[in-house]
Amino acid sequence: MPGAYWLGAVIALILSVTINGWLINLSHKKNWFVPAIRPRDEHSKPTPRVGGIGIVVAFLITIGLTLIFSSGSLSFGNTTILGIDRNLVGFLLAIIWLSVINAFDDYKGLSWQTKLISQLIAAIIITGFGILIPTLSNPFGQQIVIGSYSSILVIVWLVVISNVINWLDSIDGVAGGVSSITLFVLFLLSINVAVNQPSNAMLAIIGFGATLGFLLYNLRGKVFLGDTGSMFLGFLIGVLAIISGGKVATVFLVLAIPFLDALVVFISRVSHHQSPFLADRRHLTHRLLDRGYSKKTILMIFYAISLIFGLIALNTQTTGKFWAVLVAMVVMALFILPQSRKKPNI
Repeated sequence: MPGAYWLGAVIALILSVTINGWLINLSHKKNWFVPAIRPRDEHSKPTPRVGGIGIVVAFLITIGLTLIFSSGSLSFGNTTILGIDRNLVGFLLAIIWLSVINAFDDYKGLSWQTKLISQLIAAIIITGFGILIPTLSNPFGQQIVIGSYSSILVIVWLVVISNVINWLDSIDGVAGGVSSITLFVLFLLSINVAVNQPSNAMLAIIGFGATLGFLLYNLRGKVFLGDTGSMFLGFLIGVLAIISGGKVATVFLVLAIPFLDALVVFISRVSHHQSPFLADRRHLTHRLLDRGYSKKTILMIFYAISLIFGLIALNTQTTGKFWAVLVAMVVMALFILPQSRKKPNI
């Protein structure tokens, strides 16, 4: 099985590189998915938002090949639909629906209300196919039984995490890189002997390979993730956190800074009587840019924090993760506390 994991990752990587390269050239040739530059944008030349489409297509093709040649490696339960695992069918249908809507948004633009409704529908599809959170770990005692509120919790979780990844997509490499680290941490956790969830591992490593192919272009400023990509990665990570056993604490820890950043921005916007989905420069990446940090430095900060908390998540139990989140809150506070406006570029 270990060889199958890496084969899946390599296939997804090659497909992502190939498809993204073709989409980038097509976008420039046809002037598709190349929006005008906005005042808050950090790039100086029009760049196509087709990276997410490339990731999704590469992911779906690799999943299809895996089902044809090794269907048992993508089995999360005992129920199937047309020979495909029921949970996987629900996830794929939700992803296809979400990707079609967000591809249109990347092309022409949609209102935040329309996008939110599409996220809710995708989350409802996933719960309808049996992907639920029956219990939550409690750092201070016995597990918390969710019961009849499981569907509501899953819907809220998926919508929140997809928007966290979306809001993280501000400068090249941040959203894709942090998502890749999260997916790889989930892969390592799933192949752990104590956990032993090969299907979760396969889904995570395929997503990792597809995202890595996109990053090869994104880190050079050739293509953007777009809402198609950020929503896909959010839903993929969100589903992996709950399918075949809860890993919500692990995901929350690896994405602790993006989660806290999203919370701070949400509260700031609401407190100023503005839409929580308003596009502005209040996110941590923009704060750091305004303080004089270079994009490369900011990228390294986010990667380092994600890697450190990922290692903590892999080597601690629920109580340890709880204390690590408190540390993340302190780190976040240090980032957002008022400082001198400018620092020398690093």
